[in-house]
Amino acid sequence: MRKIAVVGIGAIGGILGGYLTKGGQDVTLIEPSWREHAEVMKRNGLTLKGEDGEQTIKVHVLFIDELSQIKEKIEVLFVTVKSNDTAKVLEILKPYLAENAWVISPQNGINEDVIVPIVGRENTIGCVSYTGGGLLKPGYVFEHLGGLVIGELDGQITPRIKELAQILGLVRKTEISANIMLERWNKLSQVTMSVPSAVISGLSMKQVFVNERTQRLFGCILSEVAEVASAAGYKMDSVIGVRVNQWKGLAKGPMPEVSEVIAQEGAKFPPNGSDPMTNDIKRGRPLEIDFTNGYIVKKGKEVGVPTPVNNLLLSMIREIQGGRRKPSLDNVDEILSLVAC
Repeated sequence: MRKIAVVGIGAIGGILGGYLTKGGQDVTLIEPSWREHAEVMKRNGLTLKGEDGEQTIKVHVLFIDELSQIKEKIEVLFVTVKSNDTAKVLEILKPYLAENAWVISPQNGINEDVIVPIVGRENTIGCVSYTGGGLLKPGYVFEHLGGLVIGELDGQITPRIKELAQILGLVRKTEISANIMLERWNKLSQVTMSVPSAVISGLSMKQVFVNERTQRLFGCILSEVAEVASAAGYKMDSVIGVRVNQWKGLAKGPMPEVSEVIAQEGAKFPPNGSDPMTNDIKRGRPLEIDFTNGYIVKKGKEVGVPTPVNNLLLSMIREIQGGRRKPSLDNVDEILSLVAC
């Protein structure tokens, strides 16, 4: 049995750590920043709340300053911290990794750019998570359904990727992709359009998927992301069942058949569930925006694709973070009026 660790016990980390533990794996949950969260899990276990109710799982937890308790090298490491903290936690954990450790990032951003220089390309495995939820209080995570996609960075179907798929099958339905980086771009596109649109509009995650104005903004963002991805060598055909040319059409005006598909995607969110970035702003936490929409802007400059929509989103979110702008649908209208999507 492999020695598994999960660092960053938010929604994704909690789901991974909880279900892998429940499935009989040798798992250590490492909490890097919130000591109270770690202490509650040590005393009471980790509670997961899903569609079928609550379950509490007795988990093995360490706070980041307790790593000396790790006696055997980590063979499988899931990195589920905010993208901002990826490099920092990897540098701390690197001495505890086995020589041939697998390092897997189910994070929102394309963090392989950060991970590979630290642990090596041969130790890095790509992963996309379509499951998630939220950390409601110390030791308590709500979850929603959705699968996982994994793959080797070079597209090979290796014995270790098959083994990892079996392990992750204890958590969610897991697929193996021969083009995991395209899958990463697909997931990144979803995050870059939904989360910032919720932040600037003040709508809940469910509302932002059904509002006509934010849906149109979705189309503008997705069109831009698809252009950058294509120039970077990853041609996206569709996102959440909507083809890229349909997203471009939605950016111009209402498309009822497309809007219906988008609204169905939003049905998985709770009625009043706020997006994680809004929660971070309220609590004064660092934002992940530089690794999502900021990544699109950075990559756009590298490949020569203008990114005016993402530039405006970054600017507005910084202003909201600094208290210089209020969330409102007027912000959505402002972007739509300034940029010819």
